[in-house]
Amino acid sequence: PVGADDGDRPAAFADAEPIGTFRDVYLRVGAGDELLVVDGHAAHERVNYERLARAFDGDPVPTASLDPPATLSLSADEAAAAAAHAGALDALGFETESFGGDTVRLRSVPAPFGRTLDGDGFREALAALGAGERPRDAREALLADLACHPSLKRGDIGELSPDAQRALLNRLGECERPYACPHGRPTVLAVDEATFAAAFGRDR
Repeated sequence: PVGADDGDRPAAFADAEPIGTFRDVYLRVGAGDELLVVDGHAAHERVNYERLARAFDGDPVPTASLDPPATLSLSADEAAAAAAHAGALDALGFETESFGGDTVRLRSVPAPFGRTLDGDGFREALAALGAGERPRDAREALLADLACHPSLKRGDIGELSPDAQRALLNRLGECERPYACPHGRPTVLAVDEATFAAAFGRDR
């Protein structure tokens, strides 16, 4: 859920007021002399990512046991990465054991937000670590992917009440990097009043 409006507005969007949605994807927001267009999915993804990063900074990511364990056949490069980065994989929430040759059994997987990652997520983590990414970078990439799936999608955004839209802006304003989603896409587009005035041939 986006959450409830809970007090003072964060400074980043202190004077922002939702005025509607567009195409079930974007929020239209008035903020001083600017019109903001907020990508609802990207904004919610940023909120969820920072929530995950704060919750699990220095702590293990919540995991879910697989019953029965998943058996994965790995390429030679994947098997080498799994052996070399066993500790990092465990810290990311993947519990594995060798099952002979280049085969592993996946006993538990990361499951923040109650969403259980699958074998593809394990392979993505292996690829990141095998490519030389630091365990922390691989962890951040994993959290970014996990943050994406529970975030608001097209259709959800158009159904948000004004209070829920304000709550999303509150949460976005509390983020350390509110103007980009964890994958680097912008969350907010701003057009100032002067741009409209010039386009319509009006004096401000």
